[in-house]
Amino acid sequence: MLKRLYVLTFIFVSVSISLNAQQNNTKISVEDIWEKYEFVPNSVPGFNFQNDGKHYTRVEENKIKQYDFTTGQFTKDIFDASSVSGNSEFNGKMDDYTFSKDESKILIKTETESIYRRSTRANFYVWDKNNNTLTTVEKEGKQRYTSFSDDATKVAFVRENNMYFKNLINGEITQITFDGKFNSIINGSADWVYEEEFSIAKAFEWSPDGNKIAFLRFDESEVKEFTMTLYNRDLYPEYETFKYPKVGEKNAIVSVHVFDIRTGKTTKVETGNEPDMYFPRIKWTLDANKLCIFKMNRHQNELELLLANATTGKTSVMLKEMNKYYIDITDDMTFLEDGKCFIWTVKKMVSIIFICMNWMEN
Repeated sequence: MLKRLYVLTFIFVSVSISLNAQQNNTKISVEDIWEKYEFVPNSVPGFNFQNDGKHYTRVEENKIKQYDFTTGQFTKDIFDASSVSGNSEFNGKMDDYTFSKDESKILIKTETESIYRRSTRANFYVWDKNNNTLTTVEKEGKQRYTSFSDDATKVAFVRENNMYFKNLINGEITQITFDGKFNSIINGSADWVYEEEFSIAKAFEWSPDGNKIAFLRFDESEVKEFTMTLYNRDLYPEYETFKYPKVGEKNAIVSVHVFDIRTGKTTKVETGNEPDMYFPRIKWTLDANKLCIFKMNRHQNELELLLANATTGKTSVMLKEMNKYYIDITDDMTFLEDGKCFIWTVKKMVSIIFICMNWMEN
């Protein structure tokens, strides 16, 4: 149980931005902005920095290509989707990829379908660099947010609103939740509100030792439905109906759970009985039995960081932040190697505060 809280480090950085008005007689049309995208800044997306600190990779020509940081020169092809053999289910095309933590395996994403702004479903495959094999993650249907455990022996994913994990050593798939239902119960992926207001779609996280999976469960059965008209340049529009709470209406009831792979047991985390609370982030500390939960009121101006025992579900408050108006949720949180401290970023207007806090337990 959390006993005391100490402030170790406090750094204040103030950024002042001055904007000078400039006269520009160039005419700007709506077509220039939204059809031609003339004012979108140039970028080079898709970088993945490798563990050696000397190389980065990106998708080009249906391949994962590696480049040298110091010279910018191409070094080698790490994966060529069009030349893979031995898996008849793979279509030979790659949309995205993710390395395992040790870079021994690569998760290949293909045949991606968009759902909302940040959510997708796709087929996933695991490429084992050591033996050059491509394994299908799941054959029953497209998955969402398929992710490696830190030791690269397992992957977790969401399908049809239920959580699963696959043991990559023996190929066994285990279903974690069984109550998932469209427009009613969602396990492991965010509802529309969280996706739009908190910029998340994936709502589960592996513990550092790969033996637990923390996930959010959304009960949106009491949320009212909204029908959106989609004009796709066709003669007739399409209609999509989904759960959408308007101002003052019922939100989904969200709860936090931890599944233990070794015992097969799911523990519900104690987060209080207050109505209309948000849990916009869940993050594991470096301790595989301690989970940090962001807890926020519906007005989004009060935030608590809860420290949960993943085995018992008991929680204590690590930090509380309040603002007269609004608190912006970010991922700027780093747990330090000493196992006692974390760095927390608070954004107020144009100022940034970095705080290192220390918690103590009995």
